[in-house]
Amino acid sequence: MIGVLFVLLGGVAWAGSSPNEVRKAAEATMLVTGWIEVMPDGTVHNYTLDHPEMLPPLVVELIQKNTPNWKFQRNDHTDAILRAKMNLRIVAKHVDDEHDSIAISSASFGNAGTVSTDEISAKQSRIPHYPFDAIKGRVDGTVFVYARVNRAGKIEDIAVEQVNLGEYGSESQMRHYRKMLADASLDAVKDWTFNPPTTGKSAMAPYWDVRIPITFDLNVAGSPVHYTYGKWRAYIPGPRESIPWAKSSQFASSSDAIPDGSISQADQPLQLTTALGGT
Repeated sequence: MIGVLFVLLGGVAWAGSSPNEVRKAAEATMLVTGWIEVMPDGTVHNYTLDHPEMLPPLVVELIQKNTPNWKFQRNDHTDAILRAKMNLRIVAKHVDDEHDSIAISSASFGNAGTVSTDEISAKQSRIPHYPFDAIKGRVDGTVFVYARVNRAGKIEDIAVEQVNLGEYGSESQMRHYRKMLADASLDAVKDWTFNPPTTGKSAMAPYWDVRIPITFDLNVAGSPVHYTYGKWRAYIPGPRESIPWAKSSQFASSSDAIPDGSISQADQPLQLTTALGGT
């Protein structure tokens, strides 16, 4: 793990950044996907991971150690076992020259609907313009947009919840580039239109809050990029901003555990009430 972190962190610093500063701030991360089954009392009945053979054994062991001990609050009011999509953000951090830590840092549990019309989806979307200054500065990152969609499928409110960068710099540099990528994302996403759910438990809702990850990647000039599953990548996590008009129960879930190129409804069928765990 230490070797992996040193390799990943070697390319994330801007000029003037010391190695120690980079190692303290950067994280190596991967997103693990799968399914979870939860009993009526909120305990875990079973879970499965997508392509476990592609995951590092240490990651599989971490999930195996913690997931069976989770407990959830269910909002579906049924006595059946609830099966839901599971996305886990695994993070490794450098502690010192001999130690690293690895943990499940965040999780999201998607809609358990079995048909596409149970979930909101994008109808018309536009890829954000990659800011020239960011390209010139060799800056990439992921912007997590939080939006409220009305029954006409249009956005009523929109904000940026978090911006993670692929490079480390001074605080002023990182604020500058986070704002640049955030503004480009908001400018594009505010004009998106959506297909509201027509079936399922949320079909009659007055609005839907959604999270949308927007990835800026230098290799594809701003197009969404799908990272190799089961491989670590380095990034500098940005501060998580409060969304004034979001419900507290919805904001309790995590934005950075949503896969690239997807849309996630903030009102999830499962709310985790226990710690995620880590070592």
